[in-house]
Amino acid sequence: MARLADQAHRLTPAAYPQVFDMRTAYGDVDSYRHLNNVALVGYFEEGRANMNMGVFGVDTIVRPESGVQLLFASVTVDYLAVGEYPGDLVVATAISRIGSTSFGQAGALFQDGRCLALCEAVTVYSVDGAAQAIPPGARAKMEALLLKG
Repeated sequence: MARLADQAHRLTPAAYPQVFDMRTAYGDVDSYRHLNNVALVGYFEEGRANMNMGVFGVDTIVRPESGVQLLFASVTVDYLAVGEYPGDLVVATAISRIGSTSFGQAGALFQDGRCLALCEAVTVYSVDGAAQAIPPGARAKMEALLLKG
């Protein structure tokens, strides 16, 4: 299986249409005083959640009474460098693929100009537990968020 890092365009923040800064947390430090790998996954989740709220709406993501669920099919993470505390991270997220009922989200974490980790998550759009076609409005928003390169 090819590593995400073999795709050079993923290693720069400019490839991602959604980029924001997050402060690292003391609770995310491991016994070696590095950012824990599990904590890095949480930062990726923040990037995806932020993007998903913009695409599908806050109510759909935070209060899914409509029956809509975004279900993970797979998540891959490549760890590339050690993250440090204290400091800031640049959380970068993009849509990597749009299918009929699922979509891919690419993520990258940067600190001091270094790419710490890359992520690829495949998510299924579901209503009442069954995969459904991604709504046209959401699809149009996703197209504007495609990974560059």
